[in-house]
Amino acid sequence: MHEKIPPQQKGAKTDTKSEVSFESPDLARTHFQTVKKRFLDINSWELFAGEEKAEFALRDSKGTLLLREPLVGDYITIKVPGLHNTGPDGYDWVQIEEIDNETSDMKDCAYIRVRPVANPTVPEDSTAHFFGPEATSNFLIWREDKTVGAEVHGRNEIPNTEDVSLLEKIRNGLVAIGGMFIASEFQWSSFTDGLLKYEK
Repeated sequence: MHEKIPPQQKGAKTDTKSEVSFESPDLARTHFQTVKKRFLDINSWELFAGEEKAEFALRDSKGTLLLREPLVGDYITIKVPGLHNTGPDGYDWVQIEEIDNETSDMKDCAYIRVRPVANPTVPEDSTAHFFGPEATSNFLIWREDKTVGAEVHGRNEIPNTEDVSLLEKIRNGLVAIGGMFIASEFQWSSFTDGLLKYEK
């Protein structure tokens, strides 16, 4: 699944990875199914994102909350702690552009790629996200033999300063710079650790 991650061309990139190993492939396989349920329940992601957690919600093009597994074309709203979007709903918006799964005796994996987009519920054409539309966030969970892993890879992360107000430029620059150098890696590290948490 790593080959599905877009190449890094400009801006910043982030790579976050967590792993947990088990005594047997069967135990790892069982835990992967638990992790996969968490992974596909996007509305619960904030439960795994640590203390300074962002809020996540799976939505359709009308902004309605979706209580199901994600599909390509669905939207995810994100509320960043401390620096909310200055738009009408306070959310940053991304759209799911690819979902993939792979299962075999030796390996299991699931992949979701999202890209910043305009808020589909308002008649504006600007990207409602602190990163520009070149950026992607790539979420990956996997099992290989006795090990289960979770990863987040950010690519081409450039602050969104096009067609936005001065206040939004400042806010997007602050959030994006924080995301590129500090907050993003901390946030995603807490998230990947949380996804993998093993409860006996």
